[in-house]
Amino acid sequence: MDIFKNIVKIEVTGGNIDNYIKKVIKSKINIIKLKKVNYKKVFLYVSYDDYLKLKEYRTIYEVKLVAKLGMFRIKKFFKKNMILFFIIIMGIILLYLLSNIVFDIKVIHSNPKIRNLLYEELNSNGIKKYTFKKNYKELDNIKEKILKDNKDKIEWLEIVENGTKYIIRVEERIKNNEIKDNKYKDIVASKNAVLTRVIAIVGEKVKFVNDYVNEGDIIITGNMLKPDNTSILLSAEGSVYGEVWYKVDIEYPYVYKEERITGKKKKVFVINFLNKRISLFDFDNYRVSNNIICANNLLPINISIENQQELNVIDEFLTEEEAVDKAIKSAKEKLVNNNDKIIDIKDVKVINKEFLVSKVKLKLFISVIEDIGIEKVIDISKLEKS
Repeated sequence: MDIFKNIVKIEVTGGNIDNYIKKVIKSKINIIKLKKVNYKKVFLYVSYDDYLKLKEYRTIYEVKLVAKLGMFRIKKFFKKNMILFFIIIMGIILLYLLSNIVFDIKVIHSNPKIRNLLYEELNSNGIKKYTFKKNYKELDNIKEKILKDNKDKIEWLEIVENGTKYIIRVEERIKNNEIKDNKYKDIVASKNAVLTRVIAIVGEKVKFVNDYVNEGDIIITGNMLKPDNTSILLSAEGSVYGEVWYKVDIEYPYVYKEERITGKKKKVFVINFLNKRISLFDFDNYRVSNNIICANNLLPINISIENQQELNVIDEFLTEEEAVDKAIKSAKEKLVNNNDKIIDIKDVKVINKEFLVSKVKLKLFISVIEDIGIEKVIDISKLEKS
């Protein structure tokens, strides 16, 4: 605890310094630390009050103040950096205030009428931009009030706090008297394929596994024959999967660099002083946008909040065969990502391979298992003519 005391370092010089130290101890003056240079010189660390007592002694020894330590040094440090500490404290206060203010409100729903209704209700209940956040109990009460006041329009409501944003998810109440689609339908092939699986929930199969079908061919029909040879019309339901083929051209470089956003985000408090950046808890790799909240043209310092998005940085130097493997993998990923009907990649064949100076070019033949079943309304007038 000596750091919180007023301590001084003094230099004592004289004839026989050991005699002086004995006199100091005899006077019940506490020596915190002692550094003996030689038999004529010593450095003593004592409290400031004890130093004043030593100065009053009339001796042949010379007592000289060398440095002020302990609380003296702490006070001096704070006094010297008062402006910096003031800016940091004000920055922390401002950061706290900003982190408790609502800067954005987003209602998630496809119906613009429901969205506008929610914005009006939230506004009338005190949830609006640039106001302080509500606590959990207040949000729960507001949610219950909105549901009660709009029970004929809203089925379910959730208010989620995400940083300085409120995200509102809502479900519209569906009325029972809505008109239903009573059209009769077949399930047909959306493209040429070899069938791998046919599941008929309603209707009758007219095509089976391993059959080749062209685009538009009926696979599950809603026009069913009864034992007495009369027909009955239904809306066919089921799933149809088939093997489909794609030709893909793709290039892949030998030297590959990519930065992918992982989806992780956070706000980081940063102090910029001269050319130094002071922060805690950064991502290893990140993309950032700054929001300076405190700056002064006269001082080389500013305080900012960084919105960081984590990046996954990929650096690759590939051989020709490695580039071919990466190209095939990339082609498969792009094919699946661009078509949500693809269930699985069955096979990949390389039709042509070309090695260039900086990249490899491939022509691929890819077969996939795909959901090819789509609904098609049965034309009743054609059935009656037939």
